[in-house]
Amino acid sequence: MRKFSAVPLIVSALTLVGCSPLDSGDFSSGNLDACKGVLVQVNYGILSDDIVSECVEFESDSALASDLLSFAGVVTEGTEEYGDMVVCRVNSLPSDAEEIRVEEEEPYLETCEGMPPAFAYWALWHKASPASEWEYATEGVGTLMVSAGEALGLAFSSGADVVTPDIEP
Repeated sequence: MRKFSAVPLIVSALTLVGCSPLDSGDFSSGNLDACKGVLVQVNYGILSDDIVSECVEFESDSALASDLLSFAGVVTEGTEEYGDMVVCRVNSLPSDAEEIRVEEEEPYLETCEGMPPAFAYWALWHKASPASEWEYATEGVGTLMVSAGEALGLAFSSGADVVTPDIEP
């Protein structure tokens, strides 16, 4: 007869509870100038003149990028091949019905099937502190954990122009 220890089960249960996603009630909007949470920005580049800037505050140590974006009103869509590891659309842009036109490139229609082309893509950016530089995120929106005092950005880059978020936390 095998004996099982309850310790691994308890540790596993505690780990799962600690990793549970936050719900919308765990977030609040904060002051952009004195943000005590995460600054979130979306720069649409050639797709739109709009820029989304929000301060999202929360009680826990960190939060998933996807939850922060969602609370800020930003809807992302991943690709069929890579899921949410690659952002294909942000708030329905680029449209699946309108070609993206970039100088010196053939017109391109984003289908969200696989990796977008190097001349027209959404980049997920992360800034670890106010003094640090924006860096490409090393994870997707569904796995990247972001802590208070950091910044999170999405920017649409086109052609040779690598667009970064404009927020300076």
